[in-house]
Amino acid sequence: MEEQGFTVTRHYAGLDTAWRAEYTVGTGGRVLGVNSEMDALPGIGHACGHNLIAICGLGIAVGVKEALVAHSVPGKVVLLGTPAEEGGGGKIILLKKDAYKEMDACLMQVHVPLFKGLHFTGVLIILQGSPFAGS
Repeated sequence: MEEQGFTVTRHYAGLDTAWRAEYTVGTGGRVLGVNSEMDALPGIGHACGHNLIAICGLGIAVGVKEALVAHSVPGKVVLLGTPAEEGGGGKIILLKKDAYKEMDACLMQVHVPLFKGLHFTGVLIILQGSPFAGS
C-alpha cells in the first residue's frame, strides 16, 4: 500500500497484526472504509477464503484512490487489515477501539457460493446485470 502512496500504520489500535492504510485527496469530502479480513486456520493456512477478502480489499482501496485522484474528488479511503476473523473477531475489537468512527461507510467483499441460502432485501447491485440499480 505504501507503493501506492498510502500512509500505513502497523500494529494499528494496539493489535500486533492489525494495520491501517489511508490515502487522502484534498480537504474535506467523505471517508470510505474498506475491510481487508485476514486469518489463517490450522492445516489450510489462508486458504479458507480470507485470502480472497484480503486481496479484494486492497484492490477496492486502490481503485477508490485512483478514482478520487482522476476526478479530483476530495475525500479519504481507509483500508483496515482486520486480523483473527475466525473466532477472534478482529472487526469487533477494532470497532470497540473506534477504528470505524470517522468512516461514512465501510465496504467489504465477501465470497459466497451462488448466494446459497441467502435472502436479500433492498436492491442487489451487480456489475453484470444492474450496476446502477441502487442509484
